[in-house]
Amino acid sequence: MSYYPAFLDLHGKKVLIVGGGAVARRKIETLSEYGAVIHVTARELTPALKDLEEEGGIQFLGSDFCEEQLEGAVLVIAATDDPDMNRKVSLAARARNILVNAVDQPSDCTFIVPSIVKRGDLVIAVSTSGRSPALAKRLREQLEDIFGEEFVPYVGLVGKIRESVLARGYASERKQEIFRELIESDLLEAVRLGDRVRIASTLNKILGSDIDPQILEYIQTI
Repeated sequence: MSYYPAFLDLHGKKVLIVGGGAVARRKIETLSEYGAVIHVTARELTPALKDLEEEGGIQFLGSDFCEEQLEGAVLVIAATDDPDMNRKVSLAARARNILVNAVDQPSDCTFIVPSIVKRGDLVIAVSTSGRSPALAKRLREQLEDIFGEEFVPYVGLVGKIRESVLARGYASERKQEIFRELIESDLLEAVRLGDRVRIASTLNKILGSDIDPQILEYIQTI
């Protein structure tokens, strides 16, 4: 089966996790990075999840799953060690047209979770459509070596430049020219080295001397 790749906005949205073990904890940690409001149903929480509940990071709904817990959820993950329970959760979610993932049970999923490389706003997702999670993991590890931490400030910088260029009302051809020159320039290498003088020089060549002050401020953080 082929899956349609998409990125979801989960900020402020309810996500239900059924399960309280190590797998559930990893899912919760990842979802927390994207601003989801996480509700958990589990027979028992790990010490780490108990701490997270006390800190307000999750809302614990109790030990028994019931369909009412799905109310308002936009995403559900069944991460128990009981395949039958995971299937029960999946069927209930699908009956309500809620996206659901049952860990290690592809036939009970309406979406699968890719292996991810995240560098700030740069997110690269790798999937084998469930065929080989081990291969997806290996590819992710290789991509992590290619896309280093320098991409965090780099993507942030080109994002600010794009905002500035769009706000100035340039003709479409000029905008495309600027964006192309940015990506083809030595800007990434300058960011990698933390060479602020070189960064500013590169931008002067592409944008001219009238650079948005917010861009200049951002350069000082690199």
